[in-house]
Amino acid sequence: MLKAILSAFMLAGGIIKILRVPFQVEHWRHYQYPLWFLSVTGFLEIAGALMMAGGMWSRYFAVGAGMLFAILMIGAIHAHLFRARQSVFTAMPAMICLAVSVIIVISG
Repeated sequence: MLKAILSAFMLAGGIIKILRVPFQVEHWRHYQYPLWFLSVTGFLEIAGALMMAGGMWSRYFAVGAGMLFAILMIGAIHAHLFRARQSVFTAMPAMICLAVSVIIVISG
């Protein structure tokens, strides 16, 4: 169940980034990263979401996707807290995704 929820959440986030939905582009500017990195991040989120979906049948896909998401979420938390100097509350979705990713990796 956690795999399906995390996969859907990351797929949605990846699509929003790839399509460069205006609110996402505005958020991205606060993080002070170049816009091409928005597309790279979106692509990685979509790839990870597909891997996590496959992880419902293969633990290797789930662990790989979980490690990818953990790295992405550490980056997201850093962007929220240190680059954009936002509150911890703003970084909560990334923190939750990081925790779920770690749980998936550990449970294998």
